[in-house]
Amino acid sequence: MIPAEFALIDQPELALKLRCQLIRGARSRIQAQYYSWEEDSSGKLLLAELLHAARRGVRVQLLIDDLYAGDNRFLEMVAHQPGIEVRLFNPFWLRGWRPLTLLLEGLLSFRRINHRMHNKLLLVDGSQAVIGGRNIGDRYFGLGGAPQFVDLDLACRGQLCQQAEQGFDQFWRSRWSHPIRRLLRRPLQRAEVQVVNDFLLTMNEPQVAAVYDLPASLFDPEPVPLRWHAGQAEVWFDRPGKGLVSRPTTARLLWRKLADNQGTLSLVTPYLILTRGLRRRLRQQRQAGVNIDILTNSLASTDVPLVYGVYRRHRPWLIRQGIALSELEGESLSLHAKLILVGEEEALLGSFNLDPRSLQLNTELVLHLACPALCAELQQWLATWQQRSSHSVTAPPSTLRRLLARVSDWLPLQRWL
Repeated sequence: MIPAEFALIDQPELALKLRCQLIRGARSRIQAQYYSWEEDSSGKLLLAELLHAARRGVRVQLLIDDLYAGDNRFLEMVAHQPGIEVRLFNPFWLRGWRPLTLLLEGLLSFRRINHRMHNKLLLVDGSQAVIGGRNIGDRYFGLGGAPQFVDLDLACRGQLCQQAEQGFDQFWRSRWSHPIRRLLRRPLQRAEVQVVNDFLLTMNEPQVAAVYDLPASLFDPEPVPLRWHAGQAEVWFDRPGKGLVSRPTTARLLWRKLADNQGTLSLVTPYLILTRGLRRRLRQQRQAGVNIDILTNSLASTDVPLVYGVYRRHRPWLIRQGIALSELEGESLSLHAKLILVGEEEALLGSFNLDPRSLQLNTELVLHLACPALCAELQQWLATWQQRSSHSVTAPPSTLRRLLARVSDWLPLQRWL
């Protein structure tokens, strides 16, 4: 475990403002690694901040999984800015209309394209980092329409960031990461690159930002108020070839941590699909007298109704084990936070969902920390959302959602979700 300082970021607007301020304060290098970078207001704003940083002489490395990046033309444009390099993880080799690309490559090489990079990391100067469950997109930062995601990040500073940088470099240099400029459908004209990047450079001007519904507080120079806690931590990350040429790392470390747990266990996951290994370890924890509670989405709040259908099959088993279940209610908010509280002094927070994809297929990034003060703050956050959640199943108002959940009951989807 490495000494470091941590601050919880549970407010969506502060999560975006902190990212902007970290980028503005960068002096030498910025490394960002995300599963999804949307082409919406917050996505454009952060690209604008990266462009400004590159013009100041800061080296920018941006690594995005290609499942969603293929439709983001702005990533292609900023990659032509000197000082910025954009790479796509496990790219689709057919660079055309995305639905057709997914269909054809799914038929030809499903095993390869089913392997995705789910990591979420912003690293500045090798000394400050943001690790958590948020991708880059309006719904993660309290912007845009419903549903808004309930999510968590941790700001970190200290020597721990060097370990996160080692993990980033492992992905950046891997054979799965390819420069986006080599994957373009057509050569870009210098004039169109200039026009788009000049437009992006205006996004951090309050008058332009207001047109895109970005709050003026994002441009307030006052630092984001953070409550820092000293503690120790280590960064868990899978190897880039997880699920194809290497075994999972984060899942193995999670099983080891659960085996050593003698206290309480609180699980927060937006997508809960019980594998045999997870069921076995939850049963062992209950047999050892460990109290377990789980917070997840209801059918009304989930953004993936098919997943809820698979989870619903295992609800009776969870209840028989004496595990306390809570489901976030309503359609305006959707749980996206990933958190495991182990006892009162340790926590796991990052990109890891409790489903087969995170356990076996997708690469993940998890922060394992020992910090009683921060764990108390996380426990308070969890208690607040448990109070706003239902402890019994209610039928959602949407007929379509009920139908999708029932379809997932009929079909053998568990290994793919």
